[in-house]
Order: sequence, then C-alpha cells, then structure tokens
Amino acid sequence: MAQDILMARQPIFDAKLNVVAYELLYRDKNAQAYSPVTDGNSATSQVLLNNYTSICEAGTLTTLPAFINLTKEMLESDRIPEISRKHIVLEILEGMEVDDNLISGIQRYIDAGYRMALDDFIYSPEYDPILQMVHIVKLDLLQLSDDELVRHTELLKPFKVTLLAEKIETLAEFDRCKELGFKLFQGYFLCKPQVIAGRKLSSSEIVMIELMSLLADPDVTTAAIEQVVKRDPQLAYKILRIVNSPLFNLIRKIENLGEAVVILGITELKRWCALIAFSGEMGKPDELTRHTLIRARMCELMAATHAGLSESSAFMMGIFAGLDALLDTPKEDILKQVVLSDALVAAIQFGDGDYGELLTTVDNYIMGEWNFLPESYPAQVLNQAYQDSICWVRDTLLKIA
Repeated sequence: MAQDILMARQPIFDAKLNVVAYELLYRDKNAQAYSPVTDGNSATSQVLLNNYTSICEAGTLTTLPAFINLTKEMLESDRIPEISRKHIVLEILEGMEVDDNLISGIQRYIDAGYRMALDDFIYSPEYDPILQMVHIVKLDLLQLSDDELVRHTELLKPFKVTLLAEKIETLAEFDRCKELGFKLFQGYFLCKPQVIAGRKLSSSEIVMIELMSLLADPDVTTAAIEQVVKRDPQLAYKILRIVNSPLFNLIRKIENLGEAVVILGITELKRWCALIAFSGEMGKPDELTRHTLIRARMCELMAATHAGLSESSAFMMGIFAGLDALLDTPKEDILKQVVLSDALVAAIQFGDGDYGELLTTVDNYIMGEWNFLPESYPAQVLNQAYQDSICWVRDTLLKIA
C-alpha cells in the first residue's frame, strides 16, 4: 500500500454484538477520498484486506468482509476490481446524482457478483430503482430524528434491504435500532461504559485492576507480580502455558510460576498479562478487547518516536483508558483504586500533558478523525503503527487462545 494513504477500520456488528465486517476508511495525504483496494491490483488488495479484516476469534483466525466506499468515477468506469466477491461490500456514497449512468454502474457491479450498500441514506423517490438492486442501506443516527428514523424504516420495508444503523453512540440507541428492525450496527457505543448503580467488582476484576496498577509501576519487581498473579489461577495457568510454548523454545518444562515470571521479564510480562486479562475474561464483546489492546500497542509504538515518553507507561495508559468500558465502572472510580503517576492520571482523565496528547492522537487516528492529528505526530508514522498494532493484537491473541 502506498505510504501516503491513511487507513483505519470501524467494526460492524450484528444484533448479538458479534463483529461481522469492518468498514475501511481511507484518505490520501491531500485529504481526498481514494480506494487502494478497488484501484490496486488483486494481490496488493488481498494483502490489505487480510491485514485489516483478519481477526482472532475463539482461537481461530477469521477473515471478515470489508465495506469500501466507491466514488462516482469508479462506479461509472468499465473496470471491475479483481477481488473476491465474498470479501467486500461496495458502498455508494451519499450525494451522488441519480441518473442512468449511476444506475447502470450499480447494475454492472451487482451483475458481477458484488454486494452493494447505500451510505448515509436519506430517502427520495428517485432512489427507488437503486433500492430495488442494493443489499444494504445505512442510516446515520446523527442525521435523523427518532421520528425520521421510524419513517425511513417504514419506507424501506418494501425493498427487502438489510438496514444498518451507523453513528450509534450509546447502548440505548443500539437497543432502539434493534427494536426498529435493524440487523447491522456501527459506532463506538461499545467504548462507553454502561454504568450500573451499586455494581461491585468481582474478585477476578479486582485482581486484574491490582495487576494492571502494579505493571504500571516502572520499579515493579517480578516477586511482586508473582504474588498478585497467584491469586488468579487462570491467569497463572496461562502464563505457564505461554512460557512452555514453542515461542520460547525452552530445553525443559517450567512448572514454577516464579521461574516463568523471571523468564518472561518485566517488559514482556506486562504485555502478556494485559493481553490475558482482557482476552475474553471480562464478559464483553471481543471487539472491545481488540480496540483496547490496539490502542495500547499503538500508544506504545508511538511513544518510542518521542523522547521523554516511556513505551511501557504509554502501553499501560492505553489499557487503563479502556477499563471503564470493560468494567462498566466510571473512570475516576477505577483511577482511585490504582497507583499511577500524576502524568498518566491527567492524560487518561483529561487528555492533559504529553501523554494526553499521545492518547488523544491515537484515539483520533483509530476513529478516522484525521483532521485533528497534530504535526508532532506524522500521519504516516501513525498509519504504520496502526497497521502494526492490528497485526500484533491479532497474532498475539491467536497464540494465547
């Protein structure tokens, strides 16, 4: 992929909060829309799709479909991209003039076996011929009032299309859209906690928070880590299994937790413990775990490019920034239970300081808010760190499944 192309992905969920696809967001260095998938050759496109849409689920590697925006020029051209039809859904951008060229272009892609979606759709009778052809219609919750949303679902029923609700910000909105008959859902509603009054943390959650706090201490010792890990048998077992895996190519089997901790070392132990703690143990959808770990790894990689920032501290900052959503507990309550540096607390709570700028920058990149990227973090360095983080999380979760 050309290095002047920025890319990010946004998950698309079904009603059970399983990730069933990703929308690929892309932009070139001049802030113009561009499709490296449909304009690139088949081999390059397949590598790109695999990097962004292959994930580890339940111990197996799964490749999900990618939703990709098409421009009017692409729709009206005679060239059809040579990509596996089952791996992409082509999105028709809002605002295109409905004419014979557009309709015939859509028909050409559908005849070639592609699935098509209408993006940011606002109903008008002129779209009826297109609605007879496409498979998915995306409705933007930020553009429609509840009454308008209801009206659109009624207007679209005769066309037998699958409805996708995008820009969902809360679980209440997610539930409302399910009630209206939507089958697919998109937005960062999972990243916000659903705080339950009076909820108490379980013993395993308390151990996990204590461990994360300990790992954030730059002076932590292996002995201190061992004492906490011993309190969670599942965590202790997984650490032993990792150390005895082919990854470390040991001559003899390690059965002592203390030895395992020493062999891993502090830096590696921090990463592995964070991965294990979040890998399906919190009763949360897998995508929230992936999002939290990708953010943490990306913070770590970007900290390495800035003098004065600790890679280890940046990784733990990324983890703690997502604990409120994972635990459904207010961020301030979690931060009261741990011992973090003032700089990390200020960054996590308020986005202040150098670490705060790093965290905000990483979050903006992941969400595709590229207009807010500061000059101090080159966009292409962020792009590479994001790709590396996705691959790292995918491959590492596969190893510990």
